[in-house]
Amino acid sequence: MVKRIRKIGNGKKILVGVILFCGFIIRLVYLIFLKNTVYFDPYIMDKHDQKTFILWAEDILRHPFYVDGKVFYMAPFYPYFLSMVYFFVQGNLFGIYFIQILLDVFLCFIIYLLGKLLVDDLTGIVACFLCAFYRTFVVYSSSILSDNLITLLYISFITSIYIALQKKNLLWWIISGVLLGFSALAKPTIGIFIPFLFIGLLIYPETKLISGKMSSIKNKIFIFFILIFISGCVILPITIRNWYIGKVFVPICSNGPENWRIGNSSDSIGLFHYPKGHLLSPSSIQFWKLFLRKIHLFFTSYEWPQNMNVYLMEELIPFLKIAFIKLGFVFPLGISGLFLFFKNFRRNSLFIFFTLSNILWVVLFFITDRYRFPAVACFFITSSYLIVWSKREIFNNKKLLKPFLFFIFSFLFAYFFNVIPGDLLPEESKKIFGYLSAKGIEKDLRERKIKEAYKKALDYLKILPNDPKSNFLMALVYYDMGDKQKMLEYLYKTLEIDPGFTLAKRFLEDISKNGRHK
Repeated sequence: MVKRIRKIGNGKKILVGVILFCGFIIRLVYLIFLKNTVYFDPYIMDKHDQKTFILWAEDILRHPFYVDGKVFYMAPFYPYFLSMVYFFVQGNLFGIYFIQILLDVFLCFIIYLLGKLLVDDLTGIVACFLCAFYRTFVVYSSSILSDNLITLLYISFITSIYIALQKKNLLWWIISGVLLGFSALAKPTIGIFIPFLFIGLLIYPETKLISGKMSSIKNKIFIFFILIFISGCVILPITIRNWYIGKVFVPICSNGPENWRIGNSSDSIGLFHYPKGHLLSPSSIQFWKLFLRKIHLFFTSYEWPQNMNVYLMEELIPFLKIAFIKLGFVFPLGISGLFLFFKNFRRNSLFIFFTLSNILWVVLFFITDRYRFPAVACFFITSSYLIVWSKREIFNNKKLLKPFLFFIFSFLFAYFFNVIPGDLLPEESKKIFGYLSAKGIEKDLRERKIKEAYKKALDYLKILPNDPKSNFLMALVYYDMGDKQKMLEYLYKTLEIDPGFTLAKRFLEDISKNGRHK
């Protein structure tokens, strides 16, 4: 019997290892394809967070304390992390992305561990699988953006809380406090969870969270203040730095009011869009109407783009389709699974509150695909719990009604929130892609990287075949490749689309007169 249990345990470990390895391979192959696209190079991404972060990391390496001499506008944890990685790999972009891939695979493992702690091994394994094959995580794992690291810190924090609850060890509570501090430095919105953390600790069924002579209530209040004190110590150096630089009290960063204005002005649309209207008061009806709209936008299965468009990346890199888990699968099952967690509310309250907090902070500001990541990670757990629970109800307990009702609810939820706002690739995303493509191709041609320019020009044509500039740049690439026939073909196509395209006309005139471009 003992040998059989050990075999089962070893089998589960092997399965987790296989899932993590598959998650790693998917991300690595995606990165190899990404290297040939304009989204690999953050330096050409004007007005994108990718360029902001990489330049910020370089500033940190030059002046770790002063940086740019200003109070931090955005949360500084990711730029400091990026600067360390940048230094370690000597600025090699592929190396930076590779390390971030490893962290994303580690996130899959942490999600497995959290599922195991909250329910059991099988729930953790299914949750790990959902994370490993979740398309949007794969896309953002290879980007100079902070959101996968934020998600790793957030999920590591709540996982450490449940480890500490299990071990009743002060060291683990200290670790949880450190992770809470790091999470705040990465995304201060985790502060919304703090009052829920206090309530969750108070109602947790165990009488004491660490050994000692204190009463149950005092024991739990002591642990809460330990978490706040340790996280405060982690945050304090940044607060001191901001005060020293700007002579203003900014605990972490100053962009909170701006993000609030984006999401809560009279002409806000609930998404990333700079508004011009007046700020809505929380006491107004308009504020709460917008709040309800943002709840709907949050649960919509469409991945709302900001700095990247997942659907565009799938067009550029068809291999991405192998990461087949999408939001329209996770959210409906996850909501149903969250209801199941209420069966043991006191024990699960911290996780329930944490999940709801990660919905709330996004809805209070504005919706983008990457802001939803921490909530999505929580829903991996609840989705997997619903799947495992239903399997046991049907096959072990021979009960069909409850699983049937939960899946009917999930289907109705999916139907209601399966909303695609027109084209998967809005014109704005195509316009931005065209701008980045032009910059990338021109840079490659200047640096005589003809093969790289050719691949980018093909992508540009694929997404925008009737854009005169995509055809003109392809003509330039063929010119540098020495293929005059193809060059003329794309020049004529450019002028066919836009007869007034000046650069193409001049280029054609130069070739006609001199047989070469001046």
